[in-house]
Amino acid sequence: MKESPFGDVVKRKHRFVVMDTDTFKEKFSFQLSGINLFVTVGITIIVLILLTTVLIAFTPMREWIPGYTNTRAMEQTYANAKKLDSLQIQVENQEWLVATMQAVLRGETPETVIEPSPDSAASLQEVAVQYRRSKEDSLLRAEVEREDSRYQVKATSSAASVNTMETQPSLSNLYFPPLKGTIERHYEIEHRGVDIAGDVTKTVCASYNGTVVLAGFTAETGQIIAIQHPGNVITVYQNCGSLLKRKGDAVRVGEPVAYVGSDGSAEKGTHLHFELWVNGMAVNPEEYISF
Repeated sequence: MKESPFGDVVKRKHRFVVMDTDTFKEKFSFQLSGINLFVTVGITIIVLILLTTVLIAFTPMREWIPGYTNTRAMEQTYANAKKLDSLQIQVENQEWLVATMQAVLRGETPETVIEPSPDSAASLQEVAVQYRRSKEDSLLRAEVEREDSRYQVKATSSAASVNTMETQPSLSNLYFPPLKGTIERHYEIEHRGVDIAGDVTKTVCASYNGTVVLAGFTAETGQIIAIQHPGNVITVYQNCGSLLKRKGDAVRVGEPVAYVGSDGSAEKGTHLHFELWVNGMAVNPEEYISF
């Protein structure tokens, strides 16, 4: 049976020889047939396709192909948008804090000042913290609040308690003492706060969550820091040795904000002068906080 020309081409073997033209010495040779050539070219094409697929799927080279999006650029754009939103909210809050502090220093009640808009990330974090609290934690907090309220009632007479409820503003949150120590001087009309004794190794802690609206030095009060809290409440910490926070920093309750210092007088020694302002009016901290 006569074989077809195509089968003859595929099966016929050819010898490929590389020779020196001067000496006709064979340098390199190999046999090649049509089927070997077809298999070699096919394998080469398959390998190239696999390599191209791997490069497109697992390397940044896919971004050069039209139609593919730059993932890193999109993530960076989203992060920049979130940062811009947070900065805008922070600027609005700073304006609100400055206006509130100016009204308080003028002796006015900042009723017309708009409450600051909370940052979305901070709000989500607060909600997450609340949901993470266990039932035992909530019961413990309620028990501490009852004990604290009972202690404050015992510390004052019934008549004074009635007068305080009628004349003094109330705090919606539970505030904590900034420093544990002996009160050297109590609240008076000309002394709008309490002096708490303490050495320079002790830290002054924030009484509640808030934002630092004042942090600096004056000749009269020494190092001073003021914190704005929710509900038009401001706590002032004077005679500090050194400050740990700057203006605009957000602080949590119990977080150290400064070290204990003095006002320069040798007879008083190191102490903290603590003031509590509610709706633009200085109040007696001992009526709201258990020292």
